[in-house]
Amino acid sequence: MRQARDPFRLLILSVLLLLFIYLLPPLYNLFLSLQDLDLFEMTAIGGGKFVGLRNYTELIRDPALYKVFFNTWVWLTAVTVLLRIILGFALAILVDADALRRWHLTALARTLLFLPWAVPPVVAVTIWKWMLNSQYGVANLLLLDAGFIESGINFLANPNPYITWWSVILPIVWKETPFVAIVYLAGLQSIPQELYEIAQVDGAGWFAVFRYITIPLMRPITLILTFMLTIWTFNNFVYVWLTTRGGPADLTHVMGTMVYYQSFVEYKLGYGATFGMFMVALMAIFAVIYLKFIFKRA
Repeated sequence: MRQARDPFRLLILSVLLLLFIYLLPPLYNLFLSLQDLDLFEMTAIGGGKFVGLRNYTELIRDPALYKVFFNTWVWLTAVTVLLRIILGFALAILVDADALRRWHLTALARTLLFLPWAVPPVVAVTIWKWMLNSQYGVANLLLLDAGFIESGINFLANPNPYITWWSVILPIVWKETPFVAIVYLAGLQSIPQELYEIAQVDGAGWFAVFRYITIPLMRPITLILTFMLTIWTFNNFVYVWLTTRGGPADLTHVMGTMVYYQSFVEYKLGYGATFGMFMVALMAIFAVIYLKFIFKRA
């Protein structure tokens, strides 16, 4: 019995450290969400007034919640994940093409594909903000030279949500698609070539091979990528805050930016923590679905 307990004694410090790192912050955030706490009133142990579930009641009644929820799930998550999956798959097929191998361009194509992903998010957003600038941005200069517009378009501060949101989506897709392409490329190269050879012997065309061999074998990778990208994107704060800061007129606020805005701009730390707990609840539901899917496949 003593020998059986030895592994637990050796692991106890690591387990306690993990609990301290991963369990304490959410519990403290829950504690803050139950208080009416201003940032300037905060002390080391709190400093706010305990209000119970009042912050949650106000959150449910807040019209901004549903707008932010829509922006987060539809614009930030669903649209960008779908675009990254489609474009990443297409780029992986292009890089894996036989024509590039014959011309010895595969290594160059992989390098060029990897470059955007290696760029830091702050740098990527800065590049796109320069390109979309209403006065000297290359996008406006090209449109002006082509005669499509008469004056520069302020892409990142436009009252039209479609223009503003697509201007936010472009840096995300440009920066994150290479990761999807690399994962798909690894999956494509793991498919046995014998399957393609047998299909060609049987007289199958390229479309039939793509439909009945490539797509079915890539389906598990697609599902896992979709789950992972959804979790990462839903929690993302960087791209929206660096491009629009939630503007214009709160048009592009998402859950991540709203937590920061309420806590450190409006100084309502308790209410900002409530937004954070709402995000945790949504992601916990999604994580349960993801884990059930993984364990079911295993």
